Amino acid sequence: MADEVEEQVEVSLNIVVKASEQSSNTKKALKRKIFETVGTLRKLFTKLKDKDTKKTKDINKLTKQVGELRSELKPCRERLMEEHGSPSRTGTTIL
Repeated sequence: MADEVEEQVEVSLNIVVKASEQSSNTKKALKRKIFETVGTLRKLFTKLKDKDTKKTKDINKLTKQVGELRSELKPCRERLMEEHGSPSRTGTTIL
């Protein structure tokens, strides 16, 4: 999905650039401003994409850490259950 959005943004910006280039009535200053704005938008979209990629990597890393911690805790939980018994539904411990 991100690739589709990126492609659509690029196509849209190219349309703006081409329309500006083809328009003979557009003043040079306005054309220059349009080109500068398109360039700025491209840079901003790249930064957003990079930020998204970094956040995705961070989420994946944290998800992996949670899985590892759960694996480490499982034997401790099992040992506690054996030592103290499993809790009853009324909240008292069954020994």
